[in-house]
Amino acid sequence: MTEFERIKYEDLYRAKWLEQNIKDEAANPRWNGGMSNSARNGFKKHPSVNKGGRPKLTLSKDAVMLNKLLQRELSLTDAADIMGLTVKSLRQIKSRYGLPRSKDEKPSDVHSNAD
Repeated sequence: MTEFERIKYEDLYRAKWLEQNIKDEAANPRWNGGMSNSARNGFKKHPSVNKGGRPKLTLSKDAVMLNKLLQRELSLTDAADIMGLTVKSLRQIKSRYGLPRSKDEKPSDVHSNAD
């Protein structure tokens, strides 16, 4: 379709589109008019969107120990020998808690409950 043809039919197409929207809305009151929910809400973001994502989990006793060992650049194999756990379980802990975490992490993120 050429540019001229597009311009020629643009108004006709819009009129027919609006007629069909009215018919669709009469047939289904829950129909949203062809708009996304975010567009209907004025593209407002959820309040938690700008807070930096999902909050980090508090570290368990094993996670605290593993974090300290990883910050000292020990391998998972060496850490497994020291902690008496398997390398597989340490990989899971490292993945779950996002280790190693930075040294300037707040101590309040570490709970003191014994597991």
